[in-house]
Parts: sequence; C-alpha cells; structure tokens
Amino acid sequence: MTLIIVVILVALAFEFINGFHDTANSIATVVSTKVLTPRQAIMLAAVTNLIGALVGHAVAKTVSSGLVDSQFVTSQTIICALFGGIVWNLLTWWFGLPSSSTHAMVGGLCGATLANAQNNWDAIIWSQEKLKDGKVVMEGVLHKVIWPMLGSPVVGLVGGFIVMTLLYALLRNARPMWVNRFFGRAQIFSASYMGFAHGLADAQKTMGIITLALVTATTAGSFEDLPKAFNFLKMEKTPEAEVLLLEVIDGKHSLETAARLETEGFKMRSGEFREAFLALAAEVHDAHGDPEGAARSRDDVRKDYDANVAAEGERFLPKIPILGSMVAVKYTDWIKTLNDVRAKAETDGKVPLAEMASKVRELAPDVPPWIKVVCALVMAAGTSAGGWRIIKTMGHKMVKLQPVHGFAAETTAATLLAVTGKFGMTVSTTHSITTAIMGVGATKRFSAIDMKIVKKILGAWVLTLPAAGGVAYVSMWLWLKVAG
Repeated sequence: MTLIIVVILVALAFEFINGFHDTANSIATVVSTKVLTPRQAIMLAAVTNLIGALVGHAVAKTVSSGLVDSQFVTSQTIICALFGGIVWNLLTWWFGLPSSSTHAMVGGLCGATLANAQNNWDAIIWSQEKLKDGKVVMEGVLHKVIWPMLGSPVVGLVGGFIVMTLLYALLRNARPMWVNRFFGRAQIFSASYMGFAHGLADAQKTMGIITLALVTATTAGSFEDLPKAFNFLKMEKTPEAEVLLLEVIDGKHSLETAARLETEGFKMRSGEFREAFLALAAEVHDAHGDPEGAARSRDDVRKDYDANVAAEGERFLPKIPILGSMVAVKYTDWIKTLNDVRAKAETDGKVPLAEMASKVRELAPDVPPWIKVVCALVMAAGTSAGGWRIIKTMGHKMVKLQPVHGFAAETTAATLLAVTGKFGMTVSTTHSITTAIMGVGATKRFSAIDMKIVKKILGAWVLTLPAAGGVAYVSMWLWLKVAG
C-alpha cells in the first residue's frame, strides 16, 4: 500500500514537472508575439490544460496497456520509469531545450520494464495485431510511438508552411496594422486551442501510468486487505480474474471455469469488464456442451450492454459538436467481438477459445474520474509555475514571430495533437509546435530559422527515448540488485 502511494506521488511529481516543462509548448508563440504577457499566457495555459486533460482517454489507454507486457510491470518498475523521465525533463529544462516529456515517459517505461524482465525484449510490445470493431489494427511501440514520433515533426513542418502560405495569399493586400490587430486577438483563440490540445495529449500519459500501477497492484493481490476508505484504488482486474483467463488461454478450463467467470463478472461494475467476462463465460459453456448456460450468460451481457448504451444516449456532453465525440463513451459489443476473434483464429489456424481469452485479457480499464481530476489539477499547477527558459528558446531564439505566424503555428500543432490524441497515439507536443514554428518561419526565408538552436533541439529529440530509458534501466537494475 505504501509503495503504491509512493508511485502515485512520483507520477504526480512527473505531471507537475511536465506542466512547467511543457508550458512553453502552448504559450511560447503568444508570448513572443507580445499578444499576452508571460503571466497572462501561463494562466490561460493552466486553464485550457485543465479542460483538455479532463477530456478523452485514448492516449491513457495506450500507455496503460499497449506499450509493455503488464506481467513484467511492478510498482518499483513504474517508479524507476518515472525517475528516468523526471531526470531527463529536468536536465533539458535546465538547458532550456524543448525535449519531449511524452517520449521521456515512454522511454523510461520501456527501459525499466526491460530491466525488470531480465533483458527479455518480448516484455516490450513492439508491434502487435489487435482486432478492434471487427478490423485488424496494428498497435505497440512501433505504431503508437515510433512512427508518430517520426511523422509528427514532418506534418508539423509541412502543415505550418502550408497554413502560413495560405494566410500570406489571403492577406497579401491587407494592411500590416490590421493584420497584427486581427491576429493578435485570433491568437488568444489559437493559444487556448493549443493549451487544450496539450492537456488532451500530455496529461493522459500520467493518467495511464497511474492506472497501470493500480491495475498491476490489484492483479497482484496487493489490495486484498485494503481498508474500505481506500477501495477507490482497486481496479476491475482481480487476481482471480487473471487466474481464470490464464486457465482458458492454457486450455485447462472446464464448466466450473465458466461458472467462476460468471461469478467474477458479476463482482465487477456494470460495463466492459463485466460484459467481457460474461461473454467469455458463454463461450466456455458452449465449449463444454452447455447451451443453456451459454444462453444465460449472453442474455446477461445483452441486458448490461443495452442499459449502458441507453444511459450514454441520455448524457448531454456527447451531443455537443466536436467536443462531444471526444467525451462520448463507445461501448464494445463483446458478443460480436468474440465472434470476430473466433473467425480470425479459425482463419489463422489458432485455438479460438484461447484467442478469445487473450482478447479479454488485453482489456484495459477506463481511467477513473478521480485520476483524471487529480492529474489535470497537478498539470495546471505545474503550468502556472511557468517555464521561461524554454519559452525564450522557442519564442525568441529560434525564429522571430508576428501574431499571424503564432496563430498559424499554434493552430497547426493543436490540430495535429487533437487528431493523434483521438487515435491514442503518444505524439509529442514539443515536436508538434516546434516544427510548426519552423515551417511558419520557413515561409519568410529559410535563413530566418536559427539553425544552431534547431540542431540543439534535434539532438535533444534523438537522445530523449534512449536517455530516459537508460536512466530508468539502470535505476531498475540497481533496485533489483539491492532487493535481491
């Protein structure tokens, strides 16, 4: 219990540092163009970061279940992962370099997990096929981290260049005084949009880490004797649930397994976990020639699913344009999902029931509301602490900006973050806004960009994943040596 509290506190420390480290990402341009003072910009960023952090959870789910094998993750692993990210963040902040907090966290998580797995590289989910909504999608570090890491700077650079070129074409006959006045006001909107997108993208990573820690502790049985006052720390995936899933995966199941799956499912709150376990129980009933038990379990799944869909349909927030799609809950039809898994397993020559149990085992819990609120508030507090060193690098040293340039860069970067965040990709806010600024600057002339500063930034980008991962790896290795 004490160790879990330490994990949460260290994660929140990372979130606070992320707040002031990445403040510059959302406010550097609006400060450099003198539309807002640093204090005004920081307060604007704090509020919009808070709102963004409370919306959506796709990125949090990627971090909590899609990057490393949870069986190699312990509370100590997460502490070492966060330590690696914090060390790198503070180092780059000290030198005023806008490195990626996102990739510092991912690097730290992969490094610490690899050390805890005794250099078993299978502990890192590099590339994996998953079935979602009847379609095969690719997940893992390669698809959710590496490709977006390489692609987002290109999109930011080209996007910033195109948006600025279009604005130049539209405003070629406009008076400079009018342009500055109009985009001075418009940049308040784009800076707010950037702050919202930063909260949507970055705060969710820490939410995912805390959720992963709680899932790991619950599955390991660490919360068995937890006082009632701390029951909010428990996740759905209990030790018994893990045992049952492994029984089915290993082919050691029976009718008793089906009954236990039902019992375990009804212990869970109404929602995806309950429906997944009951749907799997129906499949196990069928496998052992019990159609009545299978029909009963499927009927329970359908009732729960219909009730949750109806409740979601009555909520007001999902009906709001644009924002609604981000906060809407999309419930999985687990009966259909397991049917799709069976069909694919039969096509691939695999054991259908084992594949269905593996699909249920992959299920990641939604981020509990209390984690969302706490992470959002801590990030907002960190943002209010500011990050003037990085603001100077991005907003003053790299390229000289006018309000219209700031508007173009912020709008480009924020859109990139919002779109990738919706798909659960861990894209760096730093990479997005920095390359967008470069693209905007390039429309003046390429010499407008200070290439010395750019080279330093690129160096920090290249080093972030291995550096944070290396610190976390060594930390975990030392912990194991001392404990062993």
